[in-house]
Amino acid sequence: MEFTASPKPQLSSRANAFSIAALMSSGGPKEKEAAENTIKPLEQFVEKSSCAQPLGELTSLDAHTEFSSGGGSPSSSSLCTEPLIPTTPIIPSEEMAKIACSLETKELWDKFHELGTEMIITKSGRRMFPTIRVSFSGVDPEAKYIVLMDIVPVDNKRYRYAYHRSSWLVAGKADPPLPARLYVHPDSPFTGEQLLKQMVSFEKVKLTNNELDQHGHIILNSMHKYQPRVHIIKKKDHTASLLNLKSEEFRTFIFPETVFTAVTAYQNQLITKLKIDSNPFAKGFRDSSRLTDIERE
Repeated sequence: MEFTASPKPQLSSRANAFSIAALMSSGGPKEKEAAENTIKPLEQFVEKSSCAQPLGELTSLDAHTEFSSGGGSPSSSSLCTEPLIPTTPIIPSEEMAKIACSLETKELWDKFHELGTEMIITKSGRRMFPTIRVSFSGVDPEAKYIVLMDIVPVDNKRYRYAYHRSSWLVAGKADPPLPARLYVHPDSPFTGEQLLKQMVSFEKVKLTNNELDQHGHIILNSMHKYQPRVHIIKKKDHTASLLNLKSEEFRTFIFPETVFTAVTAYQNQLITKLKIDSNPFAKGFRDSSRLTDIERE
């Protein structure tokens, strides 16, 4: 009796992708790790900025290249989760003490603040509304300045929204802190003359809850409260480097009315309504009263 070999079964394209041969031929873990570790200069800066490291030892950066966008890889054990600019105000130099900063559209911020401002965070990054817009006075018209922003936790608590009370309540301790990031305004450095004539808008800042973000978005925890901060730094003429962060040649400005709670979906319906009514880019939603909040998002 003669036996003939049965034909080799043909795998579907999906099954073939998971076959042993396919898995063996794919790139090993070292290749994958190398790809993930390919990060931008500022991301390397943030990664090396250990919280235990004195601020004075941080590497100076160039304003146009290494400091042009934020970023970081959370895989590093030395990753700094403390603000890269100190939260405790330092005594400014006499020249920097003359600088004043005003929050534009303050009336709109006040309306949101009364209700308890919420900001949506997403994996891909969501822009803030209202937008942080500021104007400066008291700057030296001949000097150059870097303008940047960061967002720091208000406290070490996590919150939940009580619908029956229409208010935020403390729900426990804060989640582990996330990588600290700075957002340098892309038009920096400004001349003092420019700052005296124009408003500085941070409309391109995006908020994310993606700890692996590689796009320079500011990473936040949902259901936590945050305070945006605006910083102005005098750029020294004799060097191409931006700064060392211990320098006294900077001022930090905080506007309490810009405090917000990071959320993945709006909790307070009044906030949803005010966002739709106030945001010119949301006019398409104004007549969509039948849509649920999730559908609007």
